[in-house]
Amino acid sequence: MKAIFFLIIIGLAGSLSFAQNNGKLDFFIALAKANSPNLIENGNLLKIGDLQSRLITAQNNSFQVNGTSDILVAPYFNNYGKFVDITTTPSAKAYGYDVGITNGGLYSAQINVTKNLFNQAITDNLLFQNKIQNQTISLSSEEISQNVVKNITDAYIMAYQLQLQEAFTKEILKDLEIRLQVVELLVKRAVLMESDHLVLQLDIDGKKLELQQIQSNLEVAIIQLYILCGAPIQTIDQLEPPHIDDNQNPNEFFYEKKFQNDSLQIVANQLVFENQYKPQVSAYANSGLNAVEIPNIYRKFGTSAGLRLTIPIYDGKQRKYNAQQSLLKEESLEFYRAHSKIQINNKLKSISQQIQALETSMQLLEKQLKKQAGILEIYKGKLVQGQVSIVDYLNVIQNYKQNVYSKLQMQTNYWLLQSQYNFINW
Repeated sequence: MKAIFFLIIIGLAGSLSFAQNNGKLDFFIALAKANSPNLIENGNLLKIGDLQSRLITAQNNSFQVNGTSDILVAPYFNNYGKFVDITTTPSAKAYGYDVGITNGGLYSAQINVTKNLFNQAITDNLLFQNKIQNQTISLSSEEISQNVVKNITDAYIMAYQLQLQEAFTKEILKDLEIRLQVVELLVKRAVLMESDHLVLQLDIDGKKLELQQIQSNLEVAIIQLYILCGAPIQTIDQLEPPHIDDNQNPNEFFYEKKFQNDSLQIVANQLVFENQYKPQVSAYANSGLNAVEIPNIYRKFGTSAGLRLTIPIYDGKQRKYNAQQSLLKEESLEFYRAHSKIQINNKLKSISQQIQALETSMQLLEKQLKKQAGILEIYKGKLVQGQVSIVDYLNVIQNYKQNVYSKLQMQTNYWLLQSQYNFINW
């Protein structure tokens, strides 16, 4: 029994070796990340953001070329006795649009070119805003990945605890079945009573039911792992011990990067808002056909070009109000940043204290288990000689089992606290 304990409890950190890769924590984490819809969506959003940068550059720096064609007919009625007439010299009694407006018609087919000038600052502001938005998506992906690691790690730890309980219960059963054979011989020799045999058999039956429940719970826990991973369920022989690295304090916490990015987002939005207050110059040109009457239309091909200047003058203090809003948003961010720093430091300190307390408790319980293992060996020898009752022997086993389960629970809590510490300390 002492060997059993060292196999299951002391060897938690790596003495067990399993062949299948899908029994490792890293396998499930990688699988969950690969199948995460949110991470896949964010990957596509980053690609969209890259295309958006190209779109911004094209919209603001490239030549915009388009073709236009217009055919407009403005007839006159009752023009010099004609019911309908198309002319640029209608009579005073004719009915129709003013010739000064329509010239009788329009026949146009042109190529138009426009280009924004001296607008690099405007383009840079738009590109900067898009860059910050992409950084927001990247930070979101980091946060999603961290949540995936936390959820998978916790689920894996709970499944592994059940696997350890299964292994321990199997070994207990194996040992009890050996004791049952010894008791049968002692009953035949009248060293022990038949009731002793029945008591032991009942305890074995109870352990078998307990084992079935543990195995059922383990199966459900493994299925839950695959559900969290979003992957088809596979067969796993055994789970390997969870390997959880102790995260050292990062140079920059995630919450700091997030608040910094949020602050830059406010700045970027303010810069883009103020783009409308920059003088804007654009050049335009066109070439093609532009005529108001059909006769000699082939001679109406030409070209034109010009510059357009737009200068904002008054906006009802919108610029001032927007700047004040940005300042208030910055103040709120600074408050939340300071609050988050205090909260994270307090949580990390609390978890560290809990981990230290667990380490101390596990060391004390380990010493107690070693003593109980020695007592159990003594009771085995006395049972063979008929010097102790089955009830006393089973009580020793039960006490030993309870402490082993307590050690398993402590180890599980220790891993869960490590997982929580890493989840916060990044």
